[in-house]
Amino acid sequence: MIPILYTIGNYNVYAFGFFLALSFLLSTFVVWKYSKDEFKEEDCLDAYLYGFMTAVISARLIYILRNFSDFGFHFLQYILVTETPGLSLMGGALGGFLFLLYYSRKRKLRFWHILDIFSLSTAVSLVLIKIGQQLGGAAFGRETDFFLKIRIVGLPNFHHPAEFYEAFLFFNVFLILVYLYKISLRKKWPEGTVFAVFGLCLGLIVFALEFLKVYRVYLYGLSVRQYLALVMMILSCAFLIHKLNILNKINRKNENEISA
Repeated sequence: MIPILYTIGNYNVYAFGFFLALSFLLSTFVVWKYSKDEFKEEDCLDAYLYGFMTAVISARLIYILRNFSDFGFHFLQYILVTETPGLSLMGGALGGFLFLLYYSRKRKLRFWHILDIFSLSTAVSLVLIKIGQQLGGAAFGRETDFFLKIRIVGLPNFHHPAEFYEAFLFFNVFLILVYLYKISLRKKWPEGTVFAVFGLCLGLIVFALEFLKVYRVYLYGLSVRQYLALVMMILSCAFLIHKLNILNKINRKNENEISA
């Protein structure tokens, strides 16, 4: 846990703010790289800029609501993300999705194809955001004696570096999505397929790693985020089945076997 990376005079460079800014720069490059041949450059970059800002704001608001007892009515802490870091992954995903739905309809853009590209940029941005959250102390896991463990300032014993686990997994998801995106263009997969795979991976990661974290509210042994992750996985699977016509292909295969 290193909340302050370094100091320049009287100015502190906070880990969370640094990695949040770095995530925006790197993810913007990813959007530019994979959209420059598909869209007008200004349309896609504008969509990502506004979408990223909306996602961060909604992620911050949901995080504050979930941890309101820590913030209270100290409004200055709401915006001081460097000194009081923390974002809600699910809140940001929902806010960004709704904004892009609105923006793409307004500008008459290919919504699902944009989401395919933005899935790549979101995955790589989450790698850096999760590192920043871990270093900034915004999130941590349960107490553990596992060989991968860290100390949290103000807390006893060692804890799981859960955000580092997520960063590692999201990096691998990014590599998988890049591979699938290239295949989807070559084989002309339905638009939105890569986004659905990302949604499925995101839900799996959130659901699995929540068991290593501590929350105030549980329902039947699961946190609210885990229920949201289950909904995301179900919707992603349903979307994939619909887009790829999996059920129709299975039915046709069964009919051919019966006729043979």
